[in-house]
Amino acid sequence: MATGTPSPAFLLFKLRDCWKTPARFVVCCVLTLGVADAVAQGPSIPEAQIVLFTPSDVQPPPRAGYLNRLNQFGLYAEQFFHDGLTDWGYSPARKEIFNRGDDGNIAVIHVKGELPAAGGAYKKQWISRQVHDKLKRDHGIKIAGNLYWIFVYVGDPPVRHDSYRGSGNSKDGGWAVLNYTNLPGKISPRSPMVTPLNDKLTLKGCIHEFGHAFGLPHIGPKVELGKGNTLMGPVNRIYASHKMPNRTQAYLSEAGAAILSTHPVFTGDPTARNMLPKTSFRQVKADYDRKSHTIEVRGRLETDFPVHRVVVIDDRDDKIGGYWVKGFVAEVDPQSRFSVSIPNPGRKGQLKILAVYKNGAFTGNGTKRGIDSATLVPYRF
Repeated sequence: MATGTPSPAFLLFKLRDCWKTPARFVVCCVLTLGVADAVAQGPSIPEAQIVLFTPSDVQPPPRAGYLNRLNQFGLYAEQFFHDGLTDWGYSPARKEIFNRGDDGNIAVIHVKGELPAAGGAYKKQWISRQVHDKLKRDHGIKIAGNLYWIFVYVGDPPVRHDSYRGSGNSKDGGWAVLNYTNLPGKISPRSPMVTPLNDKLTLKGCIHEFGHAFGLPHIGPKVELGKGNTLMGPVNRIYASHKMPNRTQAYLSEAGAAILSTHPVFTGDPTARNMLPKTSFRQVKADYDRKSHTIEVRGRLETDFPVHRVVVIDDRDDKIGGYWVKGFVAEVDPQSRFSVSIPNPGRKGQLKILAVYKNGAFTGNGTKRGIDSATLVPYRF
């Protein structure tokens, strides 16, 4: 509870005290309602909303069909994130992150665009802005701080919307824009992420972009874990083309779980989500150990807010591509020190170091949020 906010017990005491005279009762009710209204204006838990978007000249698929399909998408994503967090030892307070309708199913809002699909107007990522404007104007929905998973339907296969995008952070909320594929079949929350149907529906790509809405960067797989590809790693086709193992599986990386575990969507605590803590990494050393073929990273974090974890991304020069970077996680001791081992590094590259805070903030310099704010430590061995 915020400092200075009366407790429920205090308000109840004042309410009882108000019954002493009618005049005082009226005054006290006004004051009490004023306090309640002030409390109601405080930070709210971010909402996650699924949207089906169609251009002005495209009729949506049958309503019952897309409601059922997108409900399956939402349930799969909720189960995936919940399992990923618990697998890495976290206990998310919230599993159901998407808005529900009166029937208990995940709610889906249909938004019709103002422009036709013809001419390619919707091949750009600004669909998210138009969706936000329509949700505010036509549905009275608050946009700031919430998350929007936007499925774009431009017709049945082979017609499709090819521009997949996602962006966001724990303070501002986020959005993801991707294609809605109208095909028969059922997605089971417990099925592997990569099945023939799921691949046609680009299930992994859709949840990948929604990962960006939470603020997750690209983080590739660690083959030695035997868990398959990562959610924020390469597309299924590229992963398979490199003959990687466990091709039907995908998992939430350790670094991804550390970042999501303090996001207010999963903690249910938005109290300090707007704060960007002071962040300064000091005395950082990256020493190569030839015997173990590891980089030993050590340093100290200066901050003014409780830290959750330090994330180190190994961005080696000889990696296959940007989707294959490796993420590592370190705890911070009472003296604000951290250390982590980076196995099998390249001959040269750079480490990207960021802090994950207990309010959900993810920053490497305390002035910006996300991977672009990382403190960079080049290495060559």
